[in-house]
Amino acid sequence: MKSITTRIVRLLTVLFVIAPVAAKAGDGPYVVGGNEHILIGITLNEAAVRAALPSGLEPAEGITGGINVYTSKGGDGVAAYARTYVWVDLQGFDSVDGNKARYILWSATSTGPDKLKKVGYLEVQGDTSLSKKGNAVSGTLTVAGSTALTAAIELAEGPKCGPVVGSLNYPSQPDGAQGLVISQFTYLATGCAATPVAVELAVEKAHPLSAFKPEKLVWAAFAKDLSFSGSPMIPLKVAGK
Repeated sequence: MKSITTRIVRLLTVLFVIAPVAAKAGDGPYVVGGNEHILIGITLNEAAVRAALPSGLEPAEGITGGINVYTSKGGDGVAAYARTYVWVDLQGFDSVDGNKARYILWSATSTGPDKLKKVGYLEVQGDTSLSKKGNAVSGTLTVAGSTALTAAIELAEGPKCGPVVGSLNYPSQPDGAQGLVISQFTYLATGCAATPVAVELAVEKAHPLSAFKPEKLVWAAFAKDLSFSGSPMIPLKVAGK
């Protein structure tokens, strides 16, 4: 698996270059900042992932993905919010700097941009918090008053943090009915190397999140002072469609 340096320390010299297609009305670009993120790379159950993916999207080799647990101070007319989501990496649709495109399988958001909601995956309301003690960083997601997920990483010893900037593409299917669209995100942060420690799901087997329990923890990172800009949803044409 790529190291954190290879994975997220890729300096961009250009912004997104996209085909001139019409964006969905009302989904204009937005910017948020002051984020802190726990990121843990995982592998997932192939059957569960394929059952969740819309037609036209294929998981990346190895059924890799990750968990993003973060808080944001908001911005650009967006109030502060917190969020946790599980994603799977996709074949194709890579960003301009080579990052795999991501499809969000399940998400829980406190309050936040409406653009983060109703875009084709399971979305619930939940509260996310982060804590740091020495090199140990942990995050907790609470849904309906009960802990649903906890994630823990260990920061690398020594000066292992530095500026990072990159881009990510997120295909989705709004409302589960419309055609595929893609949202593009550019981020800037201080990224820190880390080791995954644990991801625990405290939900019943029948809960939708349980289908995406990590099979293996692969990599980890911590991002602080992160800002990102999100593009409008751009209609996505899949080959053969």
